[in-house]
Amino acid sequence: MRVRAIETTRKGLILFSVMFSFTTILSSFLQLTNGQMTDTNFHILNRAAVVLIATITILLFETIKLKNKILTYLVPYSIPMGIVFIYVWITGFFQPLHPDAYRDIFLNFTTIAAVVMIVIHFRNRRKASKDK
Repeated sequence: MRVRAIETTRKGLILFSVMFSFTTILSSFLQLTNGQMTDTNFHILNRAAVVLIATITILLFETIKLKNKILTYLVPYSIPMGIVFIYVWITGFFQPLHPDAYRDIFLNFTTIAAVVMIVIHFRNRRKASKDK
């Protein structure tokens, strides 16, 4: 059990590092192409928090297996989505939120979660067919 926890933690740290690096580079590229030369530390820390939540979500998708296939994907999506909304709400106490902040985070998080769900679903189907 302990070995599995260590392996999951190691996998989560690697996944977080890759996702944070990718999103930071992509964000920097998009900002530079729009003429914005700087990014705030607050924005970078917000990105890190959202990427951490996304990393945990991916690990939940891989570990939560329920009898109902829909719930297997809905539960690991719903809990972090609620956490993301709470995080955005708390962020509003420190910095004014964009009028579409909740919509934007919902669409971004849901789109990425849907892609992850599809990848995991097909990976599991392929693995099941190989096991037969």
